Amino acid sequence: MSETGTFSLDRAQSMLPRLREQLSQANDELDSISIRVAAASEECEACQEALVAVKTRSGDVTDLAPLRDVRARYEASIDRLTSAKRQYLECLERWMIEITDSGVILRDIRSGLLDFPARKGKVDYYLCWRLGERDIDFWHLENDGFQGRRPLAVLDEYF
Repeated sequence: MSETGTFSLDRAQSMLPRLREQLSQANDELDSISIRVAAASEECEACQEALVAVKTRSGDVTDLAPLRDVRARYEASIDRLTSAKRQYLECLERWMIEITDSGVILRDIRSGLLDFPARKGKVDYYLCWRLGERDIDFWHLENDGFQGRRPLAVLDEYF
């Protein structure tokens, strides 16, 4: 971690209003797209079941029309599902870039888990915050992750 890429507690705290807004907007947009993905997935499954259920009489060319119709609906449903998933991934990537542009580390967009690289002396650590928390009240060492979060009140005891 370089010194220029680190955050003081005050600087990190000052970024929270903007980050809260970004995370909220990102999750609202992702929720909306998730609904479309779920609907497209259900439609695709229904079309697949319909495709399996189509019966044809062997050798009767005129009997292939129902199969072709169901297959066309199934292929169209796959296209809609693929498009919805692509839209979700593009949205996620766009928000990831926007949120991390300031140097914060986005650990989980859905819970709004962020780490702010920090340094005390020669020790690198992260200020840790999650959407729903009022302030940055926790920190952890590089390899400890969320489970290793400690209150900021004990930071000086470690260094």
